[in-house]
Amino acid sequence: MPHDLAATYPDWPAKGPTTDGWRISIATPHTEYRVDTPIHVAHAVEALTPGHTLHVMGPKPVHGEWVDDTLVTPPPGEDPLVPPLYDGRVIPSPAFDTNYEITTYTFTTPGPHTIQWRLGALTSNLLTLTIT
Repeated sequence: MPHDLAATYPDWPAKGPTTDGWRISIATPHTEYRVDTPIHVAHAVEALTPGHTLHVMGPKPVHGEWVDDTLVTPPPGEDPLVPPLYDGRVIPSPAFDTNYEITTYTFTTPGPHTIQWRLGALTSNLLTLTIT
């Protein structure tokens, strides 16, 4: 299911803001879940203007993901859009890349919870999930 979600990136209803021709976005299959239900998060990087390159092979690890304002993955590196030791396909922009690992979270307390991907100046849309 999460991989299917990544494949539908152009149709995601919410995407992150554009910064210097780039946008990062995240999505989950639903916005409401029960306590202790695994929630899968798909990730997308989009270069909206010509002159950029995307490193589309993967899946690449996710860095800089925050849950309820707490960093839960390793922090992003110096250039968070270029994987270290990358030896794969590179494509020119405009284009998007959804070949990132799916992160999974489980909430044990009901109420609203948030997830956001932050890569330096780039921030994704803020997912607000309702846990019952």
